[in-house]
Amino acid sequence: MSYEVYGPYLPVLMLVTFIGLFAWVLLPGNKKGFDEASQLPFADEEKTDEPGQDGTHNRRDNK
Repeated sequence: MSYEVYGPYLPVLMLVTFIGLFAWVLLPGNKKGFDEASQLPFADEEKTDEPGQDGTHNRRDNK
């Protein structure tokens, strides 16, 4: 079997995969999980008023 046999079916397979992923993303049941995942980059950040509280040393902090 070669590309000549499966070639015409690849665009159909890719379209079905795309539509399936698109539907999975838009399902209302997945919204909570995606909202939580969207906040993961901010999970470890803590707001501090003083510079250098995170253990980093920057020459500008001492001015």
